[in-house]
Amino acid sequence: MSVVWPRRKIQLVASSAAPGIEGVRAILKGVELEFFEDDLSEEGLVKGLTESWWELPLDCTPSPASGGSSPATELVFWPEESEHNLWREKAIQGLPQQSIQSFIHNILEDELILRISEPAVIIEGRPLLGHVLNKAGFEPSLLWPTAGGWQCERKQGLHWLLPESWLVELMEDSPLGRHSEWASSEKATWVVRETRTDFYHGQENFKFVGQIPRWPEPLEEQAAYETIATCLELGVSWRDIRSALSSIWNDTIMTDNLRWKSDDFGWNAGACGEELSLTPLDHMENWWDR
Repeated sequence: MSVVWPRRKIQLVASSAAPGIEGVRAILKGVELEFFEDDLSEEGLVKGLTESWWELPLDCTPSPASGGSSPATELVFWPEESEHNLWREKAIQGLPQQSIQSFIHNILEDELILRISEPAVIIEGRPLLGHVLNKAGFEPSLLWPTAGGWQCERKQGLHWLLPESWLVELMEDSPLGRHSEWASSEKATWVVRETRTDFYHGQENFKFVGQIPRWPEPLEEQAAYETIATCLELGVSWRDIRSALSSIWNDTIMTDNLRWKSDDFGWNAGACGEELSLTPLDHMENWWDR
């Protein structure tokens, strides 16, 4: 009789208040990896692990201690938990185990990680960076806390967007994801005018990219512009950025700012704006509008 290997299933060894556990649960659900949390007492441990999965009869009915469908195939523990030594003793008997930090590393090792600082600008329930990248077709995966709990959207793109505070809480300063120069060599910057904000590529010879009306929420303005600059450095076209932000301003403001509605199709087609010197910044204009 051939051995039927069980579906991968994770036993989380942690208390309900373990650092970062809400986000971990959301990621596991997002990547469709089966898991459960069980009684961490010695009695609960014995019930769940006294029989190895390969010793169970094929027609056995899974017990509640095994999560209701199949026994755990590996343990993932928080090092802060005092109980984990007992679990490690059982792991020696054949159940693989690893720390939560190592486990998250393995899940995200091939991904490009973008950290979202908080408080973040929220658009349609998502951080602004995720909103723009999603509208531009980058299909980023996103982990984010909401009023209804932590949410994880797993998509097919290369990028994972993760809250900075969650990463610090769970991973501390450990590097995460694959190393890559995800940003373009040309940094993006901006100049705030009285009624609009202009964006440029470059650090010495500035190239005009486009402009938007002033951000409607003054307290969010700096964070919003930093996010838009990040999108430019990631390779998002100005046309896609403008389209993603179109719902921010009402029709009256859009009409009053005609340059927002101007056709900057040339930039998206590959043509460059006029190279502009560093000074005088306050007198820069888009040469297309002359």
